[in-house]
Amino acid sequence: MAALGEIEPVDFAIHADTTHEASATYAHAEKWTPWLEKRGVHVVTVKPEYPSLLDRFGGVMIPAFTVDNKGNNGVIRRQCTNKWKIVPVRKYMRSMLSGPPKPGDIQLMLGISWDEALRMKASDVQYVTHEYPLVDTRTRRTDCIQWLEQHNLDVPQKSSCVFCPYRNKKSWADLKRNGGHDWDHAVEVDSYIRHKRTKGEGLELFVHSYRKPLPEAITIPEDIGAQQLNLLDAAASCDSGYCFT
Repeated sequence: MAALGEIEPVDFAIHADTTHEASATYAHAEKWTPWLEKRGVHVVTVKPEYPSLLDRFGGVMIPAFTVDNKGNNGVIRRQCTNKWKIVPVRKYMRSMLSGPPKPGDIQLMLGISWDEALRMKASDVQYVTHEYPLVDTRTRRTDCIQWLEQHNLDVPQKSSCVFCPYRNKKSWADLKRNGGHDWDHAVEVDSYIRHKRTKGEGLELFVHSYRKPLPEAITIPEDIGAQQLNLLDAAASCDSGYCFT
Protein backbone atom coordinates (compact mmCIF):
# COMPACT_ATOMS: atom_id res chain seq x y z
CA MET A 1 0.00 0.00 0.00
CA ALA A 2 2.91 2.33 0.71
CA ALA A 3 4.43 1.44 -2.67
CA LEU A 4 1.22 2.53 -4.43
CA GLY A 5 0.73 5.66 -2.33
CA GLU A 6 -2.35 4.45 -0.44
CA ILE A 7 -0.72 4.93 2.97
CA GLU A 8 2.09 7.25 4.01
CA PRO A 9 5.52 6.45 2.53
CA VAL A 10 8.08 4.49 4.53
CA ASP A 11 11.85 4.83 4.72
CA PHE A 12 12.34 1.07 4.59
CA ALA A 13 10.51 -2.21 5.06
CA ILE A 14 12.07 -4.92 7.21
CA HIS A 15 11.82 -8.63 6.51
CA ALA A 16 12.76 -10.53 9.67
CA ASP A 17 14.02 -13.82 8.28
CA THR A 18 14.12 -16.49 11.01
CA THR A 19 15.96 -18.73 8.49
CA HIS A 20 13.25 -21.34 9.13
CA GLU A 21 10.48 -19.93 6.94
CA ALA A 22 8.51 -21.91 4.37
CA SER A 23 9.85 -22.17 0.83
CA ALA A 24 6.82 -20.23 -0.44
CA THR A 25 7.69 -17.29 1.81
CA TYR A 26 11.21 -17.06 0.41
CA ALA A 27 9.88 -17.37 -3.15
CA HIS A 28 7.37 -14.57 -2.48
CA ALA A 29 10.08 -12.29 -1.09
CA GLU A 30 12.39 -12.99 -4.02
CA LYS A 31 9.65 -12.19 -6.52
CA TRP A 32 8.19 -9.05 -4.95
CA THR A 33 11.18 -7.33 -3.35
CA PRO A 34 12.28 -5.87 -6.73
CA TRP A 35 8.69 -4.66 -7.28
CA LEU A 36 8.77 -2.79 -3.97
CA GLU A 37 12.25 -1.37 -4.56
CA LYS A 38 11.19 -0.08 -7.98
CA ARG A 39 8.36 1.84 -6.29
CA GLY A 40 10.50 3.47 -3.62
CA VAL A 41 10.17 0.97 -0.77
CA HIS A 42 13.65 -0.09 0.30
CA VAL A 43 13.52 -3.66 1.63
CA VAL A 44 15.97 -4.77 4.32
CA THR A 45 16.32 -8.41 5.36
CA VAL A 46 17.61 -9.06 8.87
CA LYS A 47 18.49 -12.42 10.40
CA PRO A 48 19.17 -13.58 13.95
CA GLU A 49 22.81 -13.71 14.96
CA TYR A 50 22.20 -17.22 16.30
CA PRO A 51 19.26 -18.93 14.54
CA SER A 52 19.92 -22.13 16.49
CA LEU A 53 17.00 -24.01 18.04
CA LEU A 54 18.90 -24.03 21.35
CA ASP A 55 19.77 -21.03 23.50
CA ARG A 56 23.20 -20.63 25.06
CA PHE A 57 22.06 -22.58 28.13
CA GLY A 58 20.87 -25.55 26.06
CA GLY A 59 17.18 -24.69 26.30
CA VAL A 60 14.86 -25.07 23.31
CA MET A 61 13.81 -21.74 21.77
CA ILE A 62 10.36 -22.67 20.46
CA PRO A 63 7.16 -23.19 22.57
CA ALA A 64 7.28 -26.97 22.24
CA PHE A 65 4.70 -29.24 23.84
CA THR A 66 5.94 -31.43 26.67
CA VAL A 67 5.06 -34.66 28.41
CA ASP A 68 6.96 -35.91 31.46
CA ASN A 69 7.61 -39.43 32.68
CA LYS A 70 4.39 -39.29 34.73
CA GLY A 71 2.28 -38.40 31.70
CA ASN A 72 1.80 -34.73 32.64
CA ASN A 73 1.51 -32.29 29.74
CA GLY A 74 2.90 -28.80 29.44
CA VAL A 75 4.37 -26.17 27.12
CA ILE A 76 7.80 -24.56 27.41
CA ARG A 77 8.46 -20.82 27.25
CA ARG A 78 8.74 -19.19 23.82
CA GLN A 79 12.00 -17.36 23.07
CA CYS A 80 12.03 -17.50 19.28
CA THR A 81 9.98 -14.37 18.49
CA ASN A 82 12.22 -12.16 20.59
CA LYS A 83 15.57 -13.67 19.58
CA TRP A 84 14.82 -14.35 15.91
CA LYS A 85 12.66 -11.32 15.04
CA ILE A 86 12.44 -8.49 17.56
CA VAL A 87 16.15 -8.31 18.45
CA PRO A 88 17.41 -8.29 14.80
CA VAL A 89 14.80 -5.71 13.77
CA ARG A 90 15.65 -3.37 16.63
CA LYS A 91 19.36 -3.79 16.06
CA TYR A 92 18.92 -2.61 12.47
CA MET A 93 16.64 0.30 13.44
CA ARG A 94 19.14 1.55 15.98
CA SER A 95 21.91 1.33 13.38
CA MET A 96 19.95 3.83 11.28
CA LEU A 97 20.03 6.49 14.01
CA SER A 98 22.81 9.06 13.93
CA GLY A 99 23.21 9.19 17.71
CA PRO A 100 21.83 7.82 20.97
CA PRO A 101 18.13 6.93 20.57
CA LYS A 102 15.62 9.51 21.75
CA PRO A 103 11.90 9.05 22.49
CA GLY A 104 9.86 8.80 19.29
CA ASP A 105 12.87 8.55 16.95
CA ILE A 106 11.30 5.67 14.99
CA GLN A 107 7.70 5.11 13.92
CA LEU A 108 7.25 1.38 13.36
CA MET A 109 4.24 0.52 11.17
CA LEU A 110 2.92 -2.95 11.96
CA GLY A 111 0.59 -4.82 9.61
CA ILE A 112 -1.91 -6.06 12.18
CA SER A 113 -5.39 -5.99 10.67
CA TRP A 114 -8.63 -4.77 12.25
CA ASP A 115 -9.80 -8.29 13.11
CA GLU A 116 -6.51 -8.86 14.96
CA ALA A 117 -6.69 -5.61 16.95
CA LEU A 118 -6.31 -7.48 20.24
CA ARG A 119 -2.67 -8.07 19.25
CA MET A 120 -1.93 -4.34 19.36
CA LYS A 121 0.39 -3.16 22.10
CA ALA A 122 2.56 -0.18 22.87
CA SER A 123 6.29 -0.35 22.31
CA ASP A 124 8.36 -1.35 25.33
CA VAL A 125 11.22 0.94 24.30
CA GLN A 126 10.88 4.73 24.23
CA TYR A 127 12.66 5.36 20.94
CA VAL A 128 10.08 3.29 18.98
CA THR A 129 6.43 4.25 18.54
CA HIS A 130 4.04 1.64 17.16
CA GLU A 131 1.57 2.56 14.44
CA TYR A 132 -1.21 0.35 13.05
CA PRO A 133 -2.41 1.72 9.69
CA LEU A 134 -4.71 -1.24 8.95
CA VAL A 135 -6.41 -0.90 12.33
CA ASP A 136 -6.76 2.85 11.85
CA THR A 137 -8.66 2.24 8.59
CA ARG A 138 -10.53 -0.82 9.99
CA THR A 139 -9.05 -3.00 7.27
CA ARG A 140 -9.62 -6.71 7.88
CA ARG A 141 -7.54 -9.65 6.66
CA THR A 142 -10.14 -10.42 3.98
CA ASP A 143 -9.96 -6.78 2.85
CA CYS A 144 -6.18 -7.15 2.47
CA ILE A 145 -6.62 -10.23 0.28
CA GLN A 146 -9.23 -8.44 -1.81
CA TRP A 147 -6.95 -5.41 -2.17
CA LEU A 148 -4.07 -7.58 -3.39
CA GLU A 149 -6.30 -9.35 -5.91
CA GLN A 150 -7.70 -6.05 -7.19
CA HIS A 151 -4.15 -4.84 -7.84
CA ASN A 152 -3.08 -8.13 -9.50
CA LEU A 153 -0.65 -8.88 -6.69
CA ASP A 154 0.05 -12.32 -5.25
CA VAL A 155 -1.63 -13.30 -1.99
CA PRO A 156 1.24 -14.65 0.13
CA GLN A 157 1.13 -17.79 2.20
CA LYS A 158 0.90 -17.07 5.92
CA SER A 159 4.41 -16.61 7.23
CA SER A 160 5.68 -18.88 10.00
CA CYS A 161 8.51 -21.25 10.75
CA VAL A 162 7.77 -24.62 9.16
CA PHE A 163 7.91 -26.34 12.55
CA CYS A 164 6.00 -23.69 14.54
CA PRO A 165 4.01 -25.36 17.35
CA TYR A 166 1.28 -22.73 16.92
CA ARG A 167 0.19 -24.21 13.59
CA ASN A 168 -3.42 -25.38 13.44
CA LYS A 169 -4.40 -28.87 12.32
CA LYS A 170 -5.23 -27.80 8.74
CA SER A 171 -1.87 -26.10 8.39
CA TRP A 172 -0.07 -29.23 9.60
CA ALA A 173 -2.06 -31.39 7.18
CA ASP A 174 -1.23 -29.08 4.28
CA LEU A 175 2.44 -29.14 5.22
CA LYS A 176 2.52 -32.95 5.19
CA ARG A 177 0.52 -33.16 1.97
CA ASN A 178 2.85 -30.75 0.17
CA GLY A 179 5.91 -32.65 1.43
CA GLY A 180 9.32 -31.61 0.17
CA HIS A 181 11.95 -29.63 2.07
CA ASP A 182 9.50 -27.85 4.40
CA TRP A 183 7.97 -31.08 5.69
CA ASP A 184 11.37 -32.75 5.98
CA HIS A 185 12.71 -29.80 7.98
CA ALA A 186 9.72 -29.87 10.35
CA VAL A 187 10.16 -33.61 10.96
CA GLU A 188 13.89 -33.13 11.50
CA VAL A 189 13.33 -30.39 14.10
CA ASP A 190 10.62 -32.37 15.89
CA SER A 191 12.98 -35.32 16.24
CA TYR A 192 15.96 -33.11 17.18
CA ILE A 193 14.27 -31.44 20.17
CA ARG A 194 12.76 -34.62 21.64
CA HIS A 195 15.24 -35.01 24.51
CA LYS A 196 16.93 -31.60 24.58
CA ARG A 197 15.85 -30.52 28.06
CA THR A 198 18.99 -30.34 30.19
CA LYS A 199 17.58 -29.75 33.67
CA GLY A 200 16.73 -33.35 34.48
CA GLU A 201 12.95 -33.06 34.21
CA GLY A 202 12.74 -36.17 32.03
CA LEU A 203 10.59 -34.29 29.50
CA GLU A 204 9.96 -35.23 25.91
CA LEU A 205 9.39 -32.30 23.53
CA PHE A 206 7.15 -32.23 20.47
CA VAL A 207 6.15 -29.59 17.91
CA HIS A 208 2.60 -30.98 17.62
CA SER A 209 -0.02 -30.61 20.35
CA TYR A 210 -0.79 -34.34 20.17
CA ARG A 211 2.65 -34.90 21.67
CA LYS A 212 3.54 -37.60 19.19
CA PRO A 213 6.32 -37.75 16.58
CA LEU A 214 5.22 -35.48 13.75
CA PRO A 215 4.65 -38.16 11.08
CA GLU A 216 2.35 -39.99 13.52
CA ALA A 217 0.57 -36.89 14.83
CA ILE A 218 -0.77 -35.86 11.42
CA THR A 219 -3.05 -38.11 9.40
CA ILE A 220 -4.16 -37.07 5.92
CA PRO A 221 -6.46 -38.91 3.47
CA GLU A 222 -3.44 -39.94 1.42
CA ASP A 223 -2.16 -41.95 4.39
CA ILE A 224 -5.37 -43.95 4.57
CA GLY A 225 -5.41 -44.42 0.82
CA ALA A 226 -1.84 -45.69 0.91
CA GLN A 227 -2.76 -48.23 3.58
CA GLN A 228 -5.73 -49.46 1.56
CA LEU A 229 -3.57 -49.76 -1.54
CA ASN A 230 -1.04 -51.84 0.35
CA LEU A 231 -3.78 -54.23 1.49
CA LEU A 232 -5.02 -54.66 -2.08
CA ASP A 233 -1.47 -55.26 -3.27
CA ALA A 234 -1.04 -57.93 -0.64
CA ALA A 235 -4.33 -59.58 -1.63
CA ALA A 236 -3.45 -59.50 -5.31
CA SER A 237 -0.18 -61.28 -4.60
CA CYS A 238 -1.94 -64.12 -2.80
CA ASP A 239 -2.18 -67.31 -4.90
CA SER A 240 -4.73 -69.11 -2.72
CA GLY A 241 -7.68 -67.96 -4.82
CA TYR A 242 -10.00 -67.58 -1.83
CA CYS A 243 -10.31 -63.77 -2.05
CA PHE A 244 -11.19 -63.54 -5.75
CA THR A 245 -13.14 -66.73 -6.51
